[in-house]
Amino acid sequence: MSDATMPVEVVSAERHVLSGEITEIYARAVEGEIGILPGHQPALIALDIGPVRMRMSDGSLQQVAVHHGVLFVGDDGKVIVLADIAEPASDIDVARAERRKRIIEERLAHTTDPALRRSLRKQQLRVELGED
Repeated sequence: MSDATMPVEVVSAERHVLSGEITEIYARAVEGEIGILPGHQPALIALDIGPVRMRMSDGSLQQVAVHHGVLFVGDDGKVIVLADIAEPASDIDVARAERRKRIIEERLAHTTDPALRRSLRKQQLRVELGED
């Protein structure tokens, strides 16, 4: 196993979420899952609603619920996640997310509203990461 790391910053429109050194990062791009390791070529990747999972240099796993944004890998290897909404898994109120999820599911029984479907995906992500 390599000791190579890369710096990471995760920020949302509202706040700075996380910074540190990571050995790997995985995210849900709009075109599918993406994994980034040290030495990755520069990239700009559009993110969908999904988890961002980072293996920190100390071996711990950090998970962040991201609701759209971009993942940028710079020439210097620095990874920046700029998200509309980014919530560390540890900050998620699972009970609240489950209540909202049930309400949205009830509404979706009577409509196919795309905005409600996106809201449901957000709540499902919160429940998934909050329970890990």
